[in-house]
Amino acid sequence: MNTDLAIKETDLELVVSQKTLGSLVTNAKQIRDLVKTSLPKYDISNYNDDNIDQAKKDKASLNKAAKTLNAKRLEIEREFMKPFGEFKEVVNETVQLISQCSSQIDDIIKQNEQIYKETKRAAIKDYFESNNVNLIDFEKILKPEWLNKTYKEKSIFLEIDSTLSKIDNDVATIESLEDADVLVTYYKDTLNLNSTIQYSNRLKEQRERARVAEEARKKAEEENLKVQSEKAQKNLEEKQAPTTLFVGTIQRETEIPEVKIEAPSIPQESKPGLLTRAFKVTTTRENIIALGDFMNENGIDFDKIEI
Repeated sequence: MNTDLAIKETDLELVVSQKTLGSLVTNAKQIRDLVKTSLPKYDISNYNDDNIDQAKKDKASLNKAAKTLNAKRLEIEREFMKPFGEFKEVVNETVQLISQCSSQIDDIIKQNEQIYKETKRAAIKDYFESNNVNLIDFEKILKPEWLNKTYKEKSIFLEIDSTLSKIDNDVATIESLEDADVLVTYYKDTLNLNSTIQYSNRLKEQRERARVAEEARKKAEEENLKVQSEKAQKNLEEKQAPTTLFVGTIQRETEIPEVKIEAPSIPQESKPGLLTRAFKVTTTRENIIALGDFMNENGIDFDKIEI
């Protein structure tokens, strides 16, 4: 549709066919001059305690006169401004009608621009995907300015070729590093080689810390097993205490025999009223010594019998 001749700016040129300015004739200036001449009579020096009632009357009279004068001014102003008010209302309505129409046209323009951008975006993506051997996310390389009408597709495709070439080189570098699979995934998310190498270093540091921690754990476990073994050996030795037959004077063990043979009880009578009994005692060295001390303190004769 051709709208070139529908509305022109010249058609909207506002023309005032008749106006009268400065034709308002009033006695406002005379009133002002009268007030200026009369106000000295109301100087505060003319009032005191003796004529305070007159002061109140003068105040009320002045306020009433000012209120009446201002009310008349508002009345004249409304009457004088009425033609301009009607003129302003008509112009504002006309501007609003034009703005509404312009806004609707703007919606059409924006829709057209959106369709253009979507079409151009699809073409750019097709070219990118046809060369995207490393399966990089298209959104990560897309530049918003590529969708502008001023940005030519030829320039865009050259930039894509350069970007993909750099990505290929970066991926080749990363694949030579330890943890290549993890690092390639990380790189595809960031497209930043320096950041990926830093991440690789962090992985190495984490592995080293884990190795040191594992060695420390194993060493602590070995030390614990060693302590437990020594403790078990000590308990075993304590259970394998010396065996001694007491018949007579006390004898202290200086060695711990491992043979455990219980001697039979042999009743004997060596003195009137005394009995002799042989027995085997199995206990710790400390208890053997304490038992010998007890027998000495109580006058019990005993002899050591080697087994």
